[in-house]
Amino acid sequence: MDSCPNIGGQEINRRMRTGYLGLFLTLCFFTYVLILEPGHIRGLVIFPALMTTIPFLEVKEKTCIVNAYFGIKNMGEKYERERDTTFLKKQRSSSLVLTMKGVFIALVITGILYLI
Repeated sequence: MDSCPNIGGQEINRRMRTGYLGLFLTLCFFTYVLILEPGHIRGLVIFPALMTTIPFLEVKEKTCIVNAYFGIKNMGEKYERERDTTFLKKQRSSSLVLTMKGVFIALVITGILYLI
């Protein structure tokens, strides 16, 4: 799928930090669940898992879901309006696919935790 980036520079770094924070929280939650076996609270792992998967996928595609929805881009310095409607359509479709991938991966992580 063609990618039309709408983030760059500091925006990518910020998403990487958020993704690593989510990964840390997911691993902490996994450890908590494996040690204490709290039952149905295991399903809450989906939230830190989403906090991990979506930013990492945004970095990979260089497409921010929110920026695509609002039709803006930030290539590292300032926010600008996306004027090219073709790029905007590609960004929006890419962000939809990205969201579905992130949710799917988070659901897989949650399922794995339930099976352990």
